[in-house]
Amino acid sequence: MIEISTNTEKKQWNQYAAENVAAKYSHLFDWGECLATTYSVRIFRLAAINTQTNQICGILPLVLFDPPGKDKRLISLPYTDAAGILADDSESGRSLLLAALTLADKLGADHVELRQDRALQSFFQQQKTIDSWCYAPHHFKTGLLRPLPASVDTLWADLSSKVRNQIRKAERCGCIAKAGGVELLADFYAVFSENMRDLGSPVHAPELFQSLIDSESLRTAIIVIYLHAKPAAAAFVLLHNETLYNPWASSLRRYRQFCPNMLLYLSMLEYAVNNYCTWFDFGRSSPDAPACRFKLQWGAKMEPLGWHVFSRKPHDWDPRRESLEYDNWKSIDLERSRQDGPAIRRWISL
Repeated sequence: MIEISTNTEKKQWNQYAAENVAAKYSHLFDWGECLATTYSVRIFRLAAINTQTNQICGILPLVLFDPPGKDKRLISLPYTDAAGILADDSESGRSLLLAALTLADKLGADHVELRQDRALQSFFQQQKTIDSWCYAPHHFKTGLLRPLPASVDTLWADLSSKVRNQIRKAERCGCIAKAGGVELLADFYAVFSENMRDLGSPVHAPELFQSLIDSESLRTAIIVIYLHAKPAAAAFVLLHNETLYNPWASSLRRYRQFCPNMLLYLSMLEYAVNNYCTWFDFGRSSPDAPACRFKLQWGAKMEPLGWHVFSRKPHDWDPRRESLEYDNWKSIDLERSRQDGPAIRRWISL
């Protein structure tokens, strides 16, 4: 028998996320907590409990996403590539799914959106409807992963001659890499926020990254590439279950000719190898986008990434209705983009 708990202690929740090999950093308690605290959104944590052993057998973190004037949704999780249902078996997974739909009913949410890198078939046998809910899978994004060798020498040898030549160019031009923590946060955010402005995308609040670094359970690091002592490229990474994840990486356009982005990605891969990781997660991309092709040249392979939407009849929701790109944002003053961006970014779940 499976029961659903909504008040599991942080220690128990994290222990399950640490022991389940399929768990991501986004399943850890503090990831959802940092999102919820930064953007003042409500978070719910559903845990499936085996009543015979009184042990957790599945978890599902959910954030109530309620943008003004738009449909209310439960998402696992916003601003995140994948989280979703993590369960030991199909019974536990289905119990969590049904509990999420029940919670949506209680909260008046019209949609439940589960972002997963695993199929949901075993949870509900590909039913197109569950009670008053209709199901629609979306696969417009792909994950990108590559296995890692045991040494940085082997990593270097695995790269193509084109990639190695671009890395050498960055080094000849004076680019150097630094890896660290909070002492690099200001330089990371300077690069990240300017790049987001140039892409036409409202930027995340700096408080989000500060809270992630301050977390006791999240293993975070920042890598910055400097060109003549000025930050030219930067990334924020998280380590969990022998995988290094890269949800945020940016480089500045005015330094593109010096290839700092190439040294940045090599530095991330080397950091992962030196920390005994077996996988590197490049984050999500649109399959036909230049960013996807860039990641593939590093040996990444595309992996399924599904965003599974359950909508209350007669409503429907397609995640592609949201966008992170606004042409008018590209011309906004940089400081204003940093000041005004987080309030807009708060209600973009991508």
